[in-house]
Amino acid sequence: MRFIDEQEIRSLVTVKDIIDIIEEYYLNDGEERSLVPERLFINDADNSALLMPSFYEDYYGAKVIGIAPGNAAIGEATLRGIFLLNDRQTMKPLAILDARTITAMRTGAVSGLGMKYLAANDTDTIGVIGTGDQGWSHLEAACAVRQIKRVLVYNRSQERLHPFMEKAKKAFPSIRFEISNPETILTEAQLIITTTTSIDPVLPYDGKVDLTGKHFAGSGAFKSFMQEIPDAIIKEVDHLYVDTHAAFSECGELMNARAFGHSEKTVPELKSLVQGGENEEMKRKTTLFKSVGVSIFDILTAKLVYERMTSRIRM
Repeated sequence: MRFIDEQEIRSLVTVKDIIDIIEEYYLNDGEERSLVPERLFINDADNSALLMPSFYEDYYGAKVIGIAPGNAAIGEATLRGIFLLNDRQTMKPLAILDARTITAMRTGAVSGLGMKYLAANDTDTIGVIGTGDQGWSHLEAACAVRQIKRVLVYNRSQERLHPFMEKAKKAFPSIRFEISNPETILTEAQLIITTTTSIDPVLPYDGKVDLTGKHFAGSGAFKSFMQEIPDAIIKEVDHLYVDTHAAFSECGELMNARAFGHSEKTVPELKSLVQGGENEEMKRKTTLFKSVGVSIFDILTAKLVYERMTSRIRM
């Protein structure tokens, strides 16, 4: 058994690869071959510990992570942990993968799948609020599903902002990157990505900006007291989707959304979005996709990494 670190994971798979396998999972009844138990979520003051088990085809996986939002202020990673991949029949451990990388890439991919089905086809300007691991994976996802020409970037901490900009310009030399602010992002971006753990909404909306045709991808807020997308925007969206209905009990946006008539009965999950096919009329409306994470996405990613690694070794 070996440890597969970030560098090796990224050498084996891309965010686009993960978008494709998650889409395939829903299109080909992958749920019939999976078992997704409820995850264990433990709050320890501001920090969180999670145990996320999952079973898919020949594999059993367990992700063990810790999330410390305060780490951003001291230049440390917000999320750390491991993903243990096992043989489902014998329970033999097969590999240990860096959970920080798996989580970042699969979360970006899930939002990317939402972008594919909800963002306007001519989207070429996006805004990224939050320049941590998730900001990067969401940038990769947006570039995988749309022809992006301009990216407006904002981060509260300058320490994380400038390294992100330098990395982005090297990775995507044909794209114009600009340091921006939430006001400009809301006004000028067609696709708006939020990946922060803010307790207060990061987008200043007073009703004067035309939201028609804009798509919001929110994945940072994962606790009841966290909220990135303001209530005023949630009230105006024409189409709201979630990766899982668990979002209604886990994040501030969706808990508040109940007051506006949204619920598990009215808001479809990602499965319904994918199986319903692309709807060009819906892409011209105001849309929001909120992600809080499901363990099946972890094991789909880990499986792909592991099988590509073993295939490379055989060669």
